[in-house]
Amino acid sequence: MTTGLTWELQRLALFASFGETALDALAKAGSTKVFPARKVLFHEGDPGGSMAVILSGQVKVSAFSAGGKECVLSFVGPGEVLGEITLLDGGPRTATCTALEDTRVFLLARKDFLPVLEHNPAAALHIIDVLCGRLRDTSRMVEDAAFLAAGPRLARAILRLTAANSVMKLPQSTLGAHVGLMRESVNRQLRAWQEEGVIASSDEGVTVLKKEVLEQIAEAG
Repeated sequence: MTTGLTWELQRLALFASFGETALDALAKAGSTKVFPARKVLFHEGDPGGSMAVILSGQVKVSAFSAGGKECVLSFVGPGEVLGEITLLDGGPRTATCTALEDTRVFLLARKDFLPVLEHNPAAALHIIDVLCGRLRDTSRMVEDAAFLAAGPRLARAILRLTAANSVMKLPQSTLGAHVGLMRESVNRQLRAWQEEGVIASSDEGVTVLKKEVLEQIAEAG
């Protein structure tokens, strides 16, 4: 019998190739949990052994230096997966994940998912795609930080984060931690672009008004 959770999972790319019986079994084996805004789902170094699928909301994925400086690696939204590395190798968490807004997740233990994964090559390939995508994003961030000036680096980040939606709802400090810039530098550049009519900034977030101008700035780097 199809449950509400099974129906939700059917809509996600990760489970698209699963039959209803397998999805029902996974839905029963896993659990859902709601994390309020600013709540940490798990810390870097925590014991792993499970993955989290975002059903709604948004999560910030970060790494921290020994001195506590944050580097925001990525942002994960509905339909995306957290914990895919520990799901495969059973090792500790590789990053700290924090809810940016009220976020509902589906939690599934490695021991429950691996047997199903072994009989579903399409799902295994999807997990590999997720890992490759994360590696590409990390490589791109390292290259941008090493070779780009502040303006092009920030322009590329904004374009990347607004690819699906023209409005970016992130604090400037979080955006700065994502691109490796101080909040003051981010604020100064955003203010200049707002004066030029390239973006609009409000309490709702940053809205891209002239995408082509940001693209030119990004490519100029």
